[in-house]
Amino acid sequence: MPRRLFPLFLLLLASCAAGPGTGEGTTIDTAAPELEESQSGLAGVLQFTHGETEARAFIRRYASLSVGLVNYFDPSRCELIARDFSAETVVFRLDGTGDYGPLLEAAADRAIEMVDEFRWPEVEAGNEHFENVALVKVESIGIPAGARAGDMIPARMTVMGNASDIRGGYVYNTPLKNRRGRTVAILMQGYLPFAAEKAVTPEQREDSKLMERREGTATPTFILRAGVKLAANIASDELTADKIVLPLMREIAPGTGKFKRTLSADLVPQVLPQIEQKMAAMGIACRAEHEGNNIVVTPLGVREINLRQVFEKLQTLRVTIAPRSNVLVIFDDAIVRVAVYGPPQHRLLLRDVALTVDPFTRGKPNVAPMQSRFKVSCRVLQRAEPGRSGRYGVPSEEERAAGKSPDGHLGRVRLSWSRWNKDGRMIAEGTDELASTDISDVLRFLWTRRMKPPEVLGFVIEAKDAAALACELGFNWRKVDVDKMRREMESDTEEESRNQ
Repeated sequence: MPRRLFPLFLLLLASCAAGPGTGEGTTIDTAAPELEESQSGLAGVLQFTHGETEARAFIRRYASLSVGLVNYFDPSRCELIARDFSAETVVFRLDGTGDYGPLLEAAADRAIEMVDEFRWPEVEAGNEHFENVALVKVESIGIPAGARAGDMIPARMTVMGNASDIRGGYVYNTPLKNRRGRTVAILMQGYLPFAAEKAVTPEQREDSKLMERREGTATPTFILRAGVKLAANIASDELTADKIVLPLMREIAPGTGKFKRTLSADLVPQVLPQIEQKMAAMGIACRAEHEGNNIVVTPLGVREINLRQVFEKLQTLRVTIAPRSNVLVIFDDAIVRVAVYGPPQHRLLLRDVALTVDPFTRGKPNVAPMQSRFKVSCRVLQRAEPGRSGRYGVPSEEERAAGKSPDGHLGRVRLSWSRWNKDGRMIAEGTDELASTDISDVLRFLWTRRMKPPEVLGFVIEAKDAAALACELGFNWRKVDVDKMRREMESDTEEESRNQ
């Protein structure tokens, strides 16, 4: 079967990717009845053999998964609440540098405007020479925790023209305003710190540490550690940090207006501390909180990157998720496998499951439900029992090596199955008993009876809907063309039908 057929399944979880659609187990479930041979899935397989080894490669099980955080939210729907403030100003009295050409004219014109706009002292500012000046942008880089009106805070100064350096230059009082037009801070009049190599006195050398140069892609940027003073009339809400709102809802299909939660509330507490820890490791202190259907990330204190750059960092994070009260069932189309993530006890079927109608087509308006090509009735003959050990008779690696096994058992199911061609003719049937109610064992066994990926996923849907399995299912927000899927999947079925 061509590899191109696989990215059309409905259960591609939005939360399963290093890039879109991929994920990996971080902890192999070594308490499984056999060891997992590899984690490669069936990528590159051209035709299914439906053997036992292939079944184990296609249907995998893990205790936890490592996944890209970006798969839990739609970047286009995220909200960046910036409480930044900024201003343009002109730096005078530079040593051996400054804007030149048309950019010098622009700086001079802007300085003339600022004398009136910012009420610079006309006599003093009017005597400034324009040979060594630079137009710069001053902007906030976060407010330190506990800062109050009157405190000095850091700021970023970016050269807007072609001056090579602004250290040691002279500035006049310049108000920094937020998006509401309110003055939040003031760049204080005086000399900027000198560069260390140009400092003369011990005070200047010590002062040089308060202004650090950063090389930009086009023009240099300088971090001014002090020199910007919070305004006396600043409101408390304007001292509130920036926020990034990550909505944990994805649209099921474009234009439908129907959304589905991507990360359940019981898994969010595992993700929040990882966001904080991983961002801190990148030098960005953040607080992550769960609010309704959103994760809200609040950068804390001073930082040298803007909110958009913080957001870009968030999109690179990977988090590890270990389900506790259920399992996650995910189709991973990058390496072609179905993976069941979570504790072994939650993989166990609690009641009967039947797959007769294709659940992908059931309940759609003006569409007759399609009969499944692989039909199965799974009857639970005996429920699993954990025994005193709580282990359901499944040995660990150490116990398996020693030939030991804990008490308890996995239960037993009876599987009555049949395969059908597109003309509605049955081409094979059988009844088997399996000494396990573990859904991964059941699916692996049915795979050896030539169940195909759509039916594997359909069986999981029916098990969830019948409350036979405590699980979460993913979804594909792209439309699934079931007819096309069936046509592409039917070639070997029809060959088998002709050979009957």
